[in-house]
Amino acid sequence: MKYITLLPLIIYISCLLACGQDDSVTSEAPESDLAQRLPGTWETVELEVDYRTYMGADTAYQEVIREADWGKVYGVRPPSTVYTTDGKLRRTYRMRSGEVANITNGIWKVTGDSLLVIEPNITYTYAYDLQGDRLELTGTVDQDQDGTADDDFRAVYRLTSSTR
Repeated sequence: MKYITLLPLIIYISCLLACGQDDSVTSEAPESDLAQRLPGTWETVELEVDYRTYMGADTAYQEVIREADWGKVYGVRPPSTVYTTDGKLRRTYRMRSGEVANITNGIWKVTGDSLLVIEPNITYTYAYDLQGDRLELTGTVDQDQDGTADDDFRAVYRLTSSTR
């Protein structure tokens, strides 16, 4: 009989404890937004571009570069991009030997759920997915710079050093 009278009290206390929990304490804190987490050096791991009209011609073309392809197939290192806290970026392309082949400078800004990247003569807008040290950018852009934003772009980047 004692157990039957204690049962409502146990249920009541359990409900109080469960209802009184602060979700912000028990669940993981949400990830910081991209503007806070992006500054640092990011290496391009893979790249996929579907060109609907390649270089303005009536030809479709698909470019797929996986992580192992950079050196083996193309004889280069994966491009690395440094995003600074003041909204600037610097992308460096290197040969396999380490020699710099090209450098692109630009600016970046997070606007809502998009990353805006402005480089000489072109502006890109990407949707982003940031999971830990992996960043995926996707969008329909003018990757071949033929004047029409009709190229489906997807790239995955790995954080190699952070400046946060």
